Amino acid sequence: MNEFQLTHIALVGARMSAFKPHGFKDRNQLAMRVVIPENSDALTGLPREEVPIAFRAQLPLWVHNILSDPDFPQREKLLMPLRRFEGELLDSKHDEVVASVLSAGFRNQDLDPLDLPAVMPMRQRCAIVMQIGVWQEAFRTLEQDLVAILSDYVEDIARWSGLYREEEARWLAVE
Repeated sequence: MNEFQLTHIALVGARMSAFKPHGFKDRNQLAMRVVIPENSDALTGLPREEVPIAFRAQLPLWVHNILSDPDFPQREKLLMPLRRFEGELLDSKHDEVVASVLSAGFRNQDLDPLDLPAVMPMRQRCAIVMQIGVWQEAFRTLEQDLVAILSDYVEDIARWSGLYREEEARWLAVE
């Protein structure tokens, strides 16, 4: 996962609130772990137009799983947009918005520049909004590409999720 360290910091560390319902408070707790989104094994039962919405809503979990599990379905295809995003982060790490997201993610603090919290000081909010172009373009491209690939392989991903749920149930039964 070292190859995607900045991506994991930006898309997982800076969105840790997505992992809190699963019992994780920081990125270190996620090492060598898979986090199955709620109802992910039921994705195949959704109408086709709702599948991308479901993937988009839980994108931080899917990104983490893609990066963490070498057996994630269609992982090689999914790594291509993630590599491009990692490159964008490397090239733009001195950009104010990218640097802010990486800093927040490193500290496991939520920061989504496309959905700023209302409690953020106005000066910081304005600075981010004025410089959001680099982040917005890179993130929207990544999101669009990942969601399209995930949606194309929804059956495989639902099956993968079901297998992990079964494995997790066995572990809990042993404890």
